[in-house]
Amino acid sequence: MAGAHPIHVHPVRPLYRVSAKLLGASMWFFLMYRAKKDGPVLFGLKHPWDH
Repeated sequence: MAGAHPIHVHPVRPLYRVSAKLLGASMWFFLMYRAKKDGPVLFGLKHPWDH
């Protein structure tokens, strides 16, 4: 049994792969949207109470 590894990793089902990419993409889109709206306040370039 030379060269055989004791751990066997099963392949990922396509449903899990697609749903993980969808959730990851929606997370990044939401983060970029909030950065566009709140970015200057976060970096101190604008005060939140200024309109």
